[in-house]
Amino acid sequence: MTEDLLDNLLKNYMDLISRVDEHIQRLARVHKDRLACKKGCDACCRHLSLFPVEALVLSRAFSRLEAPCRERIIRQAQQTDRTCPLLVDHVCMVYEARPIICRTHGYPLYMEKEGRAMVDFCPKNFKGVKKLDRSDMLDLDRMNTLLTAVNNHFTACFEGPLPGRIPVDQALELYQDLEIS
Repeated sequence: MTEDLLDNLLKNYMDLISRVDEHIQRLARVHKDRLACKKGCDACCRHLSLFPVEALVLSRAFSRLEAPCRERIIRQAQQTDRTCPLLVDHVCMVYEARPIICRTHGYPLYMEKEGRAMVDFCPKNFKGVKKLDRSDMLDLDRMNTLLTAVNNHFTACFEGPLPGRIPVDQALELYQDLEIS
């Protein structure tokens, strides 16, 4: 597989990421004084499992890190099953390639549970806000549906079955396992 072919396979995912990022950036501008999420805030950074499309993007970014950083992350991954191993001194080493859950964590997510509308966000954010506008919320069900569709399209392009979810520690070297030229 070539880098160009891989980039083409990842286009739908990157488009989805762009849409999510635009929403988050707008929220950050509108509510900048009400957000506690900043560089160094890693309370929500957990060892997650990812869809294969997200795992590959994360792994590609991981492969481009300096060797000492990659080695440290691998050691951390072997030592924990809770904190995200990609954090080094409270900073995500693959921030630009972080999955959607990491991009949206802390921001308002709209969902329905047992027929009831719910909104969830980090309790440190949006202090003093009495009511959030519906346009401030990401629809979690819709986002998950889109991500699932993008992932299904991506995985259909590979021979053989891919796992449904891949833990971060197992995703780290996924990119290196592909024969990319």
